[in-house]
Amino acid sequence: MSQGAKSQRRQEWAAKLTIWMAGRSSRNKSLLDKFCRWMVLRETAVAPEHDFLRDELIDHDEGFDPDELERYQRGEDVYPHDNIVS
Repeated sequence: MSQGAKSQRRQEWAAKLTIWMAGRSSRNKSLLDKFCRWMVLRETAVAPEHDFLRDELIDHDEGFDPDELERYQRGEDVYPHDNIVS
């Protein structure tokens, strides 16, 4: 068996194992399911500095206050424009 064939078989085996683990982790009933879930979460976790979906406003809790959120949900201006000089 050539080196390329071994590499191909190893990748196929790893893909099958990953799919099996993802299926087991979605059940989350037995100890093996929970272990598979832990392994899948561990391997798919993204480091915070490489996570492009992170939001600085949320991380630093600089979001809306409750009044601003209510105005936003009603469709009003969150930040009034009366103090902006043209």
